[in-house]
Amino acid sequence: MSESDELYYVYGVTYDDVKLPEGVDGLDDRPIDLVRDGVLAAVVSEVAGGHRIGRKAQLLAHCRVLDALASQAAVIPLRFGTVVAGRAAVADDLLGAQAERFKAILEQLAGRSQFTLRARYDEERVLTEIVAEDPRVAELREQTRGRPEDSTMNARIQLGELVSSALTRKREVDTPAVLEPIASYAAAYSMREGRGGVDQLVDVAFLVEDDKRSEFDRAAESVARALTGRVRLQLMGPTAPYDFVPED
Repeated sequence: MSESDELYYVYGVTYDDVKLPEGVDGLDDRPIDLVRDGVLAAVVSEVAGGHRIGRKAQLLAHCRVLDALASQAAVIPLRFGTVVAGRAAVADDLLGAQAERFKAILEQLAGRSQFTLRARYDEERVLTEIVAEDPRVAELREQTRGRPEDSTMNARIQLGELVSSALTRKREVDTPAVLEPIASYAAAYSMREGRGGVDQLVDVAFLVEDDKRSEFDRAAESVARALTGRVRLQLMGPTAPYDFVPED
């Protein structure tokens, strides 16, 4: 097999002097390596023959490698599933062809990490609020409680619309209450599409400077205390800056 026939999975782009994290394997337990070109390096591993890319375990390995790298150096995460044929193509067609763009992005990301915040309503609490605030919701709940769906379909549709509208109004008020005290300690933030559901309030990624982490953490803890019993906060990070890589 020629060098150009060998397939390499590419995790991300970093600087050429980065030290690879110890004890971290890539997809399918393959060792990770660097392909260098000038001051840049791509983090890669060989693709096992016959292995298809797309399994959950592979996605977890992709993130594990990038998060480990991000803990010690700036790194640009590439899209999950990026495969290039041959080390020369990684160096020339990827790194060489986009060198100026990659260097500019790495400068923007240096000394910063991503934290992801998920805010969820206590579903029982927020539905209780909606019932108490709108007599029509309480009335429709009674009309539909314990009755066949086919005979109460119109009432159920109206009930769903009222609850959905009430949740939208609550999110418009509660989202700034979560975001604003925390966002002031972040260099940037990006709203994410959540999984939906009655309990969803907001999913947001923050790009946080390393020297602001303590203040950022304290702000998140303060918001969590203020909303205890009504909203649950889950803060994840630091991770690689997945949400802050500009589009090609």
